[in-house]
Amino acid sequence: MGEHECGDRNGSCGGAGARRAAVLWLWLLAQALGIAPAVAASYRLGAGENIGDFNLAGYSNLVFSAPRGGPNELTLEGFSLFLFGHVSRYVNPFLEVESEGVSLAPNTHSGKIVVERLYNDFDLNSSTTLRIGKMLTPVGDWNLVHAAPLVWTVTRPLTTYYSFPVFVTSASLNFQSFSNTRWDAQFYTQPGNDVFAAGGDYEPRQYSRVAGFNVRYGRDPLNHIGLSVQTADIQQSGGASQILGSVYSEFTTGTVMWEFQANFTDIQGGALIRAHNHEEGGFLQAVYPLTDQWFVVGQGEVYQTQEYVASARRWAVEAVYRPRPAISWKLEYLDAQGPPVGDPGGVYAAFSVLF
Repeated sequence: MGEHECGDRNGSCGGAGARRAAVLWLWLLAQALGIAPAVAASYRLGAGENIGDFNLAGYSNLVFSAPRGGPNELTLEGFSLFLFGHVSRYVNPFLEVESEGVSLAPNTHSGKIVVERLYNDFDLNSSTTLRIGKMLTPVGDWNLVHAAPLVWTVTRPLTTYYSFPVFVTSASLNFQSFSNTRWDAQFYTQPGNDVFAAGGDYEPRQYSRVAGFNVRYGRDPLNHIGLSVQTADIQQSGGASQILGSVYSEFTTGTVMWEFQANFTDIQGGALIRAHNHEEGGFLQAVYPLTDQWFVVGQGEVYQTQEYVASARRWAVEAVYRPRPAISWKLEYLDAQGPPVGDPGGVYAAFSVLF
C-alpha cells in the first residue's frame, strides 16, 4: 500500500505511465487556468472541489533540472491529490496520494505512486485533536507545508528532511490555542516500524520507535518560533538510536520574509562505522517582494551528516513569479559544495499549481 512502481525493463510501462500522467496533468491544468471548462461552476483555483462532506484538491509540480555535470531532465516531480472530509466530530479522514518522479524527457523512468498521508482526526474538544494514521512529522515548518506551490524554492534544504523521518505512522495529540498570541503543540509516537514506509529522495533512511513533540508560539503564521524534539532508532545504522533537537522561526522585517531552521542530532550505538556521532546544521532564507507578483529569494545552508567528514555547503538564488496565490513559476541557481548529499548544484526551474 505504500507505493507502486513499474519494473518493465524495456521501458514500455514507463512510457505509458508517463503519457497517462502527462495527459491527466494537462487536463487538470487546463481546468485550473480556465482554458477548459471547470468541473463545477463553483470551482476556485487552489480551493479544491466540495463533494458533500468532502473536498477534493491537489497540486502538481513540473520541474526542469540541469545539474552541473549531469543530464538535463523534465520531470513531473509531483502530482498529488488530496481528499479530506468533515463528517462528524470523530470522522474527519484525510488521504493524499501522489505520483512522484515521472520522467517526461528523456523518458527514463516511470516514477511511483505513494500514499503520502492517510489518517483520521478525532476532535476531543475545541482545542484538542487525536490523529491516527500516516502523517507528516512536525519537525520545523517546511515539512508540514512542503507542497511545491507553497514553498519558495525548487530544491529542498537538507535541514528540512535529512536527519529525521518525513512521515510516521502513529498516533498524535494536537493542542491549539486561539488567543491573540497563538500557540500549538503536538505529541506523537510510532512504537515500531513505519508500515507505510515509501523511501525516496526525502526519506534517505528508515526509522523505528519514533517519539517526539513540537511546540510553536507566535502572533501569526508569518511571525513565530518553534522547538521540535524527537527520538528514534535508525534501521540502516545497525540499531543506532538518536535524539534530535530543532529550532525554527519565521519572521518579517519590513517587507522581507525570513525563515530559519537549525538541527542537532546525537547518535549512539549501532553496528555501522560513521564519520560523526552527530548531524547538525541549518539554513537561512530571505524572500524580498519586488512587486505583488515577483519575488527574489536567497538561501544559504551548512549541514554536517554522519556519513562524511566534511560538511555540505549550499546556497541558492531564485526568481519567483506568482501571478495568482495558487500558481508559481520558479527559476533557481543552486551551488552545492562538499559531499554529494541532496540535490547537486546547477539550474532548476519549476511550474507549480495548487488545484
